[in-house]
Amino acid sequence: MPLNAPVSGASSDRGVVRRRAFLETALTVFCERGYEHVNVNDIVRQAGGSLATLYSQFGNKEGLFLAVLEECNSRIAAALCPVADPSLELRDGLQRIGEHYLRRALAPESCRFFKMICAASGEFPDAVKESLRVGPNRVASIVADYTRERAPLERVVFADHDEAALAFFALVRGQHQYRAILEDDYRLSDEEISQHVRAAVRIILQGAARQAKHEQSG
Repeated sequence: MPLNAPVSGASSDRGVVRRRAFLETALTVFCERGYEHVNVNDIVRQAGGSLATLYSQFGNKEGLFLAVLEECNSRIAAALCPVADPSLELRDGLQRIGEHYLRRALAPESCRFFKMICAASGEFPDAVKESLRVGPNRVASIVADYTRERAPLERVVFADHDEAALAFFALVRGQHQYRAILEDDYRLSDEEISQHVRAAVRIILQGAARQAKHEQSG
């Protein structure tokens, strides 16, 4: 084994830690100030490390911003994966997923992130459009995989699992996400969240049930 192997591994670990620190700090600073008003030197001062390291990992401020968008989308999807439990019946499973998602969507940090990417849409229209496309699609794919596995066990047929998942999240978000973004003091109680998601689940399953009945009669 080369003598410098442990050093290389340690260096790699430090690089991962430093990248994480840059991303965490950048996410906070971008959301607080908006892309236009952020200087990468501010991020380096808060995160530690050096400007050269930041540039070597992300290229420039734009590269760092794009990495933050990807990081946020990945976090939302990763947080939803453990909640999509195929051992739960569709009604209970979708209820659990919907409540978890809506709470995250209404959280202050999520609203700040959405405001930030909307503010940056003029400067990075393609990147923002891609983020808004990839994020919901990635989350919806988790639910579509859940319904594909669970629906046959309950003799339920969805015409299109991916479209049903996207429709489900649109129903779950409803007006609440937009109001939370526009109104800083907008809040829903746990019971209000539960009732709202229950209605969304009912609509989605009623549509699936009609399709199932149609398939059987055909």
